[in-house]
Amino acid sequence: MNKLMLVVAATFGMIGVVVGTQLESSQSETNLASSSATHEQSKEPLYWVAPMDPNYRRSEPGLSPMGMDLVPVYDEAPEDQAAGTVTLNAGLQNQLSVTTAQAQVRAWQDQLILPAIVRFNPEQSQVVQVRAEGWVRQQFVFSVGEQVTRGQPLFTWYSPRLISAQEEFLSALRSGQKGLIAAAESRLLALDMSSQWLQTLRRERKLQEEITVLAPQNGVIQDLTLRPGAQIMPTQKLLTLVNPNALWIEIHIPPGLEQRIEIKDAVILTDTQGHSVTAEIAVLYPLQEGKLRSQVARVEMTNDQINWLDGQYVRADIRGAEDESLQIPASALIDDGHQQRVVLADGQGHFRSIAVTTRKRNAQWVEICSGLEVGDLVVTNAQFLIDSESSVASDLQRYEKATAVDEMNSEEMDHFQMNHEGMNHEEMNHEEMDHSQMNHEGMNHD
Repeated sequence: MNKLMLVVAATFGMIGVVVGTQLESSQSETNLASSSATHEQSKEPLYWVAPMDPNYRRSEPGLSPMGMDLVPVYDEAPEDQAAGTVTLNAGLQNQLSVTTAQAQVRAWQDQLILPAIVRFNPEQSQVVQVRAEGWVRQQFVFSVGEQVTRGQPLFTWYSPRLISAQEEFLSALRSGQKGLIAAAESRLLALDMSSQWLQTLRRERKLQEEITVLAPQNGVIQDLTLRPGAQIMPTQKLLTLVNPNALWIEIHIPPGLEQRIEIKDAVILTDTQGHSVTAEIAVLYPLQEGKLRSQVARVEMTNDQINWLDGQYVRADIRGAEDESLQIPASALIDDGHQQRVVLADGQGHFRSIAVTTRKRNAQWVEICSGLEVGDLVVTNAQFLIDSESSVASDLQRYEKATAVDEMNSEEMDHFQMNHEGMNHEEMNHEEMDHSQMNHEGMNHD
């Protein structure tokens, strides 16, 4: 008997424990649901959606086309989280190989590598021409690149006009009239006869049919159009002498890089053989040229040791002055041509895209003008994947889509053309549907 009583007592004790546990669980679920409902009531719904059609949205409570109450939808993101924030757990960050770097203040030295071309200094070149019509009798230089020295004979020529001027000068000398002599002498000087040649003519008083043209300076022949027996005119450029020891290096700057180069910036010029010369920017031309609309920077230097040639291409490595600025790694910048932005790591796996403005950049670093502060963490790898979810453009697109749906008029929707034959109502589980809150008063069962 006692044994039977013990068995019964133990059974009732187990039943009590199970019932108590269920009551406690039910109470906990009730409290959780109440807390969730209170939390949802304290927040403003984003919109209302039909239970059976998530694409049917409204900005206020109401009924769906099927007569069911619209369900409110709330913003699940934390209130202290910025718009466009993307959350990645540690495992996903590892799979995407997400890496970050700090925005830091460091010394910046602007560096540009641009193509340049060697030119002989045109300020130290001279064009040889004549000032009267004539014909070439003899030629003493025959090829471009030939080296000549000052006073060296270049060619002889014959001119009827020059012979007439000499005859007038000799006639004036024989007359002894100073006025006539001065006029005749001025005419010969206007025809580019030198004072030394006039003194020889005055002393010898002998007509010279062929005039010898001498080299006006040391240099190299750059252009040559002379031919023995050819007719020459005052407007014709017969040859050009240049000084090969005076060079201009013209650096072509593509559009958008003009602001990064200043006068007196250091330049390292290197030819294809590896010979280098250090110089500085002397002139920035205030114009653009060529189809590429490039600006030209000029370097002036001598050619004593390197022996560069006119038209030769060299590489210009331009180094700007050093200054300190806020910088990030170049791999962190996203530049789509319309906006420059970076993906900012807010900590605890939160990431968001923010707009920045930049000033200078090179292969390793980007100078930041606004948008970041010292110590901010920016993503340097996998940032494009995160940016695609966090971009401002994507947020605006979703907002415009929701606004367009809210503005739709449900009365303009024609549900009579809806094809219900494709819907399988036999597989629908009606046991899980809560019809207690359905408003049957608004339904027409006629």
